[in-house]
Order: sequence, then structure tokens, then C-alpha cells
Amino acid sequence: MQKPLVLFVAFYICGVVAAELFRYFPVTVILSVILLFVLAAYIISVIHHGETIIPVKKHGLSGATIFKSRMFADWILLVTAVHSGFLYMLYVSRVPDTDISKYATGEKLTIIGMVDEPVKFYSKKAVATVNAMKILRGDKWLDVTGRVRLSVYDHDVELSYGDILRFTGRLKEIRGFKNPGLFDYAEYISRDGIRASIGTGKRENISKISAGGNPVLRRLYSWREKIRFSIMRGLSDNASAILQAMVIGAAGELTPGIRDKFTAAGVTHILSISGSHLGFVTFLIFMIVRYSLLYLPYKILLRLSLYITPSKIAAICTIPPVIFYTMISGGEVATVRSLIMALVYMTAILAEREDDAINTLAVAALIVLLLDPQALFDISFQLSYMAVFSMIIVVRRFYNIEDNPVGWKDKYLRQFKLLMLLNISATISTAPVIAHYYNQVNWVGIMSNMVITPYVGFTVLPVGLLTGVLSLVLDTNTIPLAWLNELLVGFLYKMVELFAGLPMSTIHIPSPGTLIIILIYIFLFSIFFFSFRLSKVMLIISASFLVFISGCNVMPGDQTGFLCVTFLDVGQGDSALIEFPDGNTMLIDGGGAFSETFDTGRSVVAPYLWNKGIRKIDYIVASHPQVDHIKGLTYIADKFQIREVWTNGRKVSASHDFDSMVAGKDIRRVNIHSGTGDRIIGDCKVSFLNPPYNSRTNELDDNDLSIVMRITCNDISFLFTGDIEMKAIRGIVEGGGLMKSTVIKVPHHGARGSVEEDFISRVGPSIAVISVGYQNSYHHPSQEAISLYKRTGAAIYRTDVDGAVIIELRDERLKVRRYEDLVLKEVDFKEPGSIFHSELINLKKILEGYGYGKL
Repeated sequence: MQKPLVLFVAFYICGVVAAELFRYFPVTVILSVILLFVLAAYIISVIHHGETIIPVKKHGLSGATIFKSRMFADWILLVTAVHSGFLYMLYVSRVPDTDISKYATGEKLTIIGMVDEPVKFYSKKAVATVNAMKILRGDKWLDVTGRVRLSVYDHDVELSYGDILRFTGRLKEIRGFKNPGLFDYAEYISRDGIRASIGTGKRENISKISAGGNPVLRRLYSWREKIRFSIMRGLSDNASAILQAMVIGAAGELTPGIRDKFTAAGVTHILSISGSHLGFVTFLIFMIVRYSLLYLPYKILLRLSLYITPSKIAAICTIPPVIFYTMISGGEVATVRSLIMALVYMTAILAEREDDAINTLAVAALIVLLLDPQALFDISFQLSYMAVFSMIIVVRRFYNIEDNPVGWKDKYLRQFKLLMLLNISATISTAPVIAHYYNQVNWVGIMSNMVITPYVGFTVLPVGLLTGVLSLVLDTNTIPLAWLNELLVGFLYKMVELFAGLPMSTIHIPSPGTLIIILIYIFLFSIFFFSFRLSKVMLIISASFLVFISGCNVMPGDQTGFLCVTFLDVGQGDSALIEFPDGNTMLIDGGGAFSETFDTGRSVVAPYLWNKGIRKIDYIVASHPQVDHIKGLTYIADKFQIREVWTNGRKVSASHDFDSMVAGKDIRRVNIHSGTGDRIIGDCKVSFLNPPYNSRTNELDDNDLSIVMRITCNDISFLFTGDIEMKAIRGIVEGGGLMKSTVIKVPHHGARGSVEEDFISRVGPSIAVISVGYQNSYHHPSQEAISLYKRTGAAIYRTDVDGAVIIELRDERLKVRRYEDLVLKEVDFKEPGSIFHSELINLKKILEGYGYGKL
């Protein structure tokens, strides 16, 4: 069998995927694996078809028997690959009983552990990943395993790799935002063994006990810190942030504005130590060494070539500096994967197998997946290997089709064609994955990567790396040739701004599901290999399914004809999307108080809107200018077409960015108060109860000046209350306005200061929704709020427990769905009788377009 390794890796990957899905679809997975074994037999028969059976006896066996034995051995090899991937994935993905996440209940605990990777520094905090060793419960120390994310809100704290720390804080489970169709951050980070976190604002809560870890890595990472400080001291803020990210992988200083521009230009990959960085470093070192050897005196070169070729010497000389660069850049998981790919290629050169690129890629993938099969589900792994695989195929097809050039013009034209095709293939092959994770398609990347990526690889990166290392050798406070680095990075940023400024450089789309992505790749590869008979059949099948799925609206799209209110999970904040029956949309608040490095508008609200096919918002309502309500709206106002913005008229420092964005885009702004007349949106009426339209506004704080409005459709009412507290609540009650509502967004996240019995009885809600952060430090919602709403007979939904809460009004009836009702549930293998029923429920969710988190 030709290239058995490629098939082995492909079937090993199938086993890993089967193990990932087995928790939700055990019966379906078993049937699929059986079909896979049948497919393996078919593939082997096709591969061996046409081979001549030589009827020569060997060890008493006929040629036909030997031939059949080889086919059977090949089939066993592929079956073994599937089983290996399946069993190994199940073993690796288990959570041990001693994992520290078992204690992540928000309780204040003392932990001992070692910092096991370079500390990440941001503008206002430092984040360390700590390998937990012991935990203090009461007066007893317990042995634990697992990793903890330690956030210290003190930028000047001195933490480094290898430090064994004793620290105290509230240990919380790491939890992503539970909204339909969005990226599951908690699951993503748990694949690295990080399932709990602690945050502290006091250095006094942390003490260094001793030093541990690998002494070589401690030295390398201390050098990395010296390079980081030398860059910071020598360059301006933006140039320093960009150079740190590209040279040593320190991305903490990158601002959202810088990231947005690189993303819009289609070159965001150069802001992290990716395969392209390592590829350029490997290529430059290899070519410099190789060509230097070729300029040796002829006799020396000839004698040397008798024992070893210049290419092999170059490969040997390339390996140590490439490993050094990987470690000095922080040794991130994605970088180590790229290092493995580079080392496998260097080994292929030493073994004189460098022309076998497909097998080389397969070896690299297998090594990575043997070290950690969960890497298959990492974004960087998928993008890197898909891009490289597509480029290998393009190069092979190109040289098979193109004639050899005659003159130098033809030679350069041929290379330009190849470069263009490589950029197109890398962009197209990674586009479905990027669309899935980032809700965007970037056409400008085809052009920008032809200019920016080589420029970075041959100027910014080598100069930055060499001068950084030189700062270590010379022991300087600032990076040598700082002016040159500033010039090169400055020119890079100008190019990025140029490409980012092109019209429609980034198009935001609904995130395609896994099934659609698979069909897209089948479609693309069928086009590329159109000359094959099977490819034509697969092209027709994949295209038909894509048209059918789109026609059935499995991909998210506009929903009209009924009222839909979604209370989004934005952590400790508020955000609600209202889709009116006539197609109008309203967004009330956008959250935003999660952390300085995380924008809920960018990462939570906007992707949810894009997934629903929403690009225009008719009304943005900023209930009041506090960070946990208004910060996320700035990004929304920038990226979406907005008709009107409703505010309470207050402008404070927390709302500065939002106010500037609204003014800069010339969006109509309406100041709302209790005297504002009713607004009619389709068949729905919007009435306003707060803030008061009188002199009392001077007596109220920001919370009590929240916009309170009642939306009524077909005798069903929703009351949105912002963060009003007792003064505003009593004012509304005394005002005597109509408050009776079917659904209430509970004031101020259910805080004790917003509980007023007369107000709740007058509203008389059937449903109470509390928008609140998981294990928040304010201890919201209060027990008083929970008890009182329960006594009124209201069904209580909480975004910290239920995730997003979706309420639909159809045919004058309310239907409530929670995020927890939409996600796939693991099958309970302890109850065999319920396995099939649980799987059917999961399959139904998939068919209905839900089943978020897996497909």
C-alpha cells in the first residue's frame, strides 16, 4: 500500500473525532465506526486493484494467499489506527478525581503550585498559569492536580516561570458565556487542563516559596523578559506592542484597535508566533548556512560532499536556533506544533525524503496528535495543517501543469503565478474554519499576504529577533537599532492600515456549522480534482446538500413574524436582543465589565447577532452609562448599521467611547425620560417609566437614572428595568404608571437594594429573568430577591445558571427556551436504559439546528 502513513493518520483522526462524539452519540458512533471499517476495506481493495499476483510460493504459501494477507494486514493497520485514536482520546480527555476544579465553588482557598509557563503581562494585570500541587481546606492540606489561571491586578507584580507560589483567593470554575452558537471558551481552555481561576488585587496574597521547573527554561524565559523590557524601553507604544507579539510572543500590550486593523487586513496571524514565523526563521537560517557552504573553496567543498551534503549540514545547523527561538518566544503550544513540523522537515532532508511533503506533513501531524490528541480541536492546528496541506497540493499540481520556463522573464512570471496560487489556496482552504470561529470572510488577505507576510518574514522578524538577542549579549537597557525597528514596524503598520481601509475588507457572516464546513471542503477538493470520476460525483452531491441546507434555513438567518426576546449571558452585566414581528430589532445594553482584555460587544454580542443574520439594528438602548451595560455597545455601534440610539442623556467617563462613536457615525440620538411619548414598532408599543422628567434627577445616582421601559405586544408585556434601586422604584410606584407585565428583567441583577414588594406585586410577572455573572463577587442575586419573586408565582430564570434565555411570543403564547435546553447533553452510561433515548434527544437538537457546542 502506497503512503500507508497518510491513511493511518487519517483513520487515527477519525478515531479521535469518534471519541469526542461518543459521549453524546454512542450508538451512532458505533455504527459509523463499523461503516468506517467497511470503507477501509474498500479503500484497500481500490489501492491494490490492478496489482499483479505473482503465483510464486513463499514459505509454502501461494502468491494469491500472500496478496490477500497483505490486504488483510493493511486493513488491520487502519482498524488499529481508529482504535488507537479512539481509546487514547478517551484516556486523555478524562478529568481525574484529584483535579482542582472539584473545589472551584467560589470559596476562599489557599493553594500551593508552580508557575509552569511564561507569565502574560497586560496593561493592568498579570496572568500566570499555575500547576496546582496542594490546597488548604480548613486546617488540612490536600494533594491536587490540574492547572489554575492566576490573575493579579497589579502590572508590576514579580512572577516568572518556575516560581513555586502560595496564594489565596476565591477559586472559581472557568465558565464561558452560554449563548447559542458561540465559541465555548471554557471547553477550549479545559483542553489545556485549565478549569479553575483565581483573581486577586493584592500582592500580599501571593508569596514565593521557592523555585522549581526546568533550569534551562528558567534561563531562557528570563532572557525573554529582558528582551521584552528592552523593546518596551526603545520603541513607541504601538510599535513596541507589535514587535513584542511577533518576536517573543508577548501579546499583552496589543490594543483592540491594533488587533482590529490586522484582522481587517487579513494578516492577524503575524501577531502571534505561528507557523509562518517559524517557517521564515527556519528558511532564512537554512539558506544562509547552505549558501555559505557553497562559497567554500572548491577542494574543501568537494571533500566535505564525500561525507555529507551542504543541505544536510544546513539542516543540522538550523535545528538548534529554531528550538531556541521557539523557547525564547514562550514555548506556546501552537509554536511547539510548528516546531515539530519544522523538525520533521529537517529530518526528512537528513533522510533524503524532502520531496515527500505529504508524508512529512502526516508525520508532523501524527507526532502532535500522539502528544495530545485534543490538539485536533485547536484552532491553530486546524488552520496550520489545512493551509500547508492545500499549498502542498497546489505546488504538485502547478509543476505538473506548467511547462519549464525558457528565459528569466518566464522564470519570474512562473514564480509569481505560484506565489499567487499559494496565497489563494491558503486563504480559501482556511476560510471555512475562520468563518466558523470568527464569523468573517476576508478577501483582502489574498493581496495583503503577498506583500505583508514576506515583508515581515524578511525584514521585521529577523531584524527584531537579531537585535533582541543582541540586547542580551550587550546587556543593554534598550534594544539596539531601536530606530530601525521603529521604522520597519511603522511601515508595516502603514501597510496594514492601507489594506484594512479597503472597502468591505472583512465581511461578517453567520458561523457555518461542522456539517456545512465538511460539505464545503468536499466541494472545494472535488473542484480541484475534477478530472477524477469520483470527484465529479462528490461535487454534485456536496453542492446539492449545500443548496438544500441553505434552502431549509439550517444556516442562521432573519426570523420575522413573531416577537423574540433574548436575554444574553454577558457575565455580570445586561444585554437583551428584541426581534419584533415586523423585522425591526432593538438591542438593550451590551454588557462589558468582564475584564480589561475582553470586550463582550466584540466577542459575545456581535457574534450572536451575526449568527442570526443581523447586520442592522434599528434601536440601541443604553439604559444607563455604566461599564457593565454600555462598554459592549461601542463595538456594536462601530460594526453595525444603527438607526437610532436611546440614552438617558447622561454622559460620563464610562460612556466616552460609546458617545464618541455615536457622534462620529452621526447616529440619531434620542434622550429618553418618563415624559417621552409612546413609540409604536409594528404592532408593539414601547412606553417609558424612568428616568423621571423633573428636578428629581439631581437626587438620583446613575443606577436610579436607568431607562425603564415596557414593551407590549398582543397583551403580553416585557418590563426592562436597568439597574434601578429603591429611590427610582418608589418613584415609579408613586407615579402610578402602568407596570403590569408578563415578563420582568429583574432590576440591578437581583441586588438586595432593588427588592421592593409593592413594586413586584404591581408588576405581577409570570416570568422573572435575572441577568447576572457566574459566581460574581457581589453575591447577586440576593436571597431576598429570589424569595420574593418566587412568592409572587414567577418562574425565575438566571443567565448564570440557565445561560441565555430566549422568550418567543407565537400565537399569543409564550415559549421559553434556555441555552441549557439547546446544548447537547452527555449520555449517562450508568443508566443503560436511557442511553438510546438521550441520544435521540441530542440528534433531535442537531436536526432542529441546535446542539450547540459540538456541531
